[in-house]
Amino acid sequence: MRRSILLLCAAAACSASQLRLRGGAPPVWKDLVKAPVRVVVDSLDSLSRCLNTLAIDVFSSTDIQSSAVLDSGYSTDNKLEITSKSGLNGGIGLKTTFLRNAADKISSTFKATTSYQGVDIEANLDGSGTIKGEANADVSGVKLTLGGSLKGGSSIKDMPAPSVAAQYSKGDLTCNARVEGKNLEAGAVFQAGDIQVGGFATYDSSAGTLGDPTIAATYNGGNFKATAIVNGLKGDDVQATYSQSINSDIDVAGTFSTNGNKFSLGASYKVDAGSSVKGKINSDGILNLGYKRDVDKGSVLNAGFQVDTNNVDDRQFGISLAMST
Repeated sequence: MRRSILLLCAAAACSASQLRLRGGAPPVWKDLVKAPVRVVVDSLDSLSRCLNTLAIDVFSSTDIQSSAVLDSGYSTDNKLEITSKSGLNGGIGLKTTFLRNAADKISSTFKATTSYQGVDIEANLDGSGTIKGEANADVSGVKLTLGGSLKGGSSIKDMPAPSVAAQYSKGDLTCNARVEGKNLEAGAVFQAGDIQVGGFATYDSSAGTLGDPTIAATYNGGNFKATAIVNGLKGDDVQATYSQSINSDIDVAGTFSTNGNKFSLGASYKVDAGSSVKGKINSDGILNLGYKRDVDKGSVLNAGFQVDTNNVDDRQFGISLAMST
């Protein structure tokens, strides 16, 4: 497994009488695993590969959303998303996405979510017929996640072993582990006031090898955040990120990696209560622009533009509309 190890800074929060991270509630398992370290994914290939295996969002419990500056909102996909909720079984969430892949091709995906006797269930079906499912439950204070998938056209007997994840928090410490096939991922995260530190590692049981660890620490200064991530023990692959809210309308963020001397810089601006614009550029010369507009209650329009400044003929543009009913 290639650098699939991530040590992250996030942790369970203190009690009311203890120190608590600025910006809100303690991170929980669904926050820790829901997304990659978004501020660096677009330009740092080595970290992206690492996070594809175990995605952790160290910004989920804070008020500085640098991910909104450097990651989300730049998609050049042409798509339509329709989300609704039925009254069956106490409420079933349904989401259908239509994506225009080419001038003469449109694909679709379907997602359903529900809850039954304390178990949160999610199922996804894509255009190829692949089915993915996940169930989450809290059992005696331990949060368990069970996931599985079946490729379109495959039989049940060809279904790979499911993934099993567990997370337990106590005080300022959160421990979690995940088993998928022959790979084990485990770690712990710790929080002390405005500082978060922690660690994750993976073990390949088939090869009997332990992957290189990655270490990270972050400091939340209220209107700014600084993070450092070290991949491996050699210390020759370091990522540093910085994000800051200049005021209620302007956010800026930047990230740098010693691995190939990669960097990415971006800024976002809130035009008015219903619209915003953003832009970013990385060391490869890729320029991205994004625009978001709340069209109506429950409807959001997004537009994205990307161009390679080294070859202006290499450009992409897309518009998407998300509606909730």
